[in-house]
Amino acid sequence: MAACCIGIDLGGTFIKLGLLDRQLAVTAQDRRPTPAAGGQAVIDAMADAAEDLLASAGVRKSDAAGVGIGSPGPLDLDAGVIIGTPNIPGLRGVALREELTRRLGLPAALDNDANLAALGEFLVGSGRDVRHMVLLTLGTGVGSGIVVDGELLHGGHGIGAEVGHMIVRPGGRPCGCGQRGCLEQYASAGHLARHARRMIEDEGRGGRLADVLAEKGDLDARDVQQAAAAGDPTARRAWDEAVAALADACVSLARVLDPDLIVIGGGMAAAGEALMGPLREQYRGRHWTLTHPRTDLALASLGNDAGVIGAAAAAWRRFG
Repeated sequence: MAACCIGIDLGGTFIKLGLLDRQLAVTAQDRRPTPAAGGQAVIDAMADAAEDLLASAGVRKSDAAGVGIGSPGPLDLDAGVIIGTPNIPGLRGVALREELTRRLGLPAALDNDANLAALGEFLVGSGRDVRHMVLLTLGTGVGSGIVVDGELLHGGHGIGAEVGHMIVRPGGRPCGCGQRGCLEQYASAGHLARHARRMIEDEGRGGRLADVLAEKGDLDARDVQQAAAAGDPTARRAWDEAVAALADACVSLARVLDPDLIVIGGGMAAAGEALMGPLREQYRGRHWTLTHPRTDLALASLGNDAGVIGAAAAAWRRFG
């Protein structure tokens, strides 16, 4: 009987890996830098890291049921092919599932990285006690995954659950996807910091956040959150706009999907109650008045392990 599955979370900066038993406990893990060259170098790094992890843990390859891979997308899930990865060059059109199966001699399951992070949170994280859950990860962009009755929602063409590209501000800021006013242009950590910087540079604003920008030469979401907490008006405006857009998205998700829980993860979630307090308040204020809100909001609990856990869980579900 198989003792483990391998979970691989492919990111633009790191490749994260783990061995997980049937109870989805992590028994060994590692991470490697994602090769900047992209393409075949990334595939080689994933395969080599998986084999090294098995060897260092003293696990024979024959004792692994399979490997689950979480990749940025979009993906052709039926074919196991990457349609495109904006932050990792050279993977467009690559049959990643087949390549890893060939290199490792193990069956492989491929899914979107945010989907698998949602599966991890659903099974052993903040969503472990519910049936229907949405995960929003507020990082460079806004990743998302939707679990309905314990199963990931992929949609009719395998590219559903892209909540980051829900339009929350019609005609608003242009997005790299080709639309305008997408959620990720307002509520992601990356775009929050860039928007605050533009406000300072384009409008000549001073204050605490402007001083941080002058000192560091750049800003991140943590800088904006800390300056907002200290009362800086530019940071406060940028932070409030982000929370308002996120609240609008959460209300829409509650109306369309009626999940038990919306889980918030990613870089901005590190703000904790500085994010969740005003988010819950604005969410309740925007909610319909026909009944009280039944969809709860919560912080993610698995951190950077969610994608690896979800990837291994997908492999266990398919091959275990």
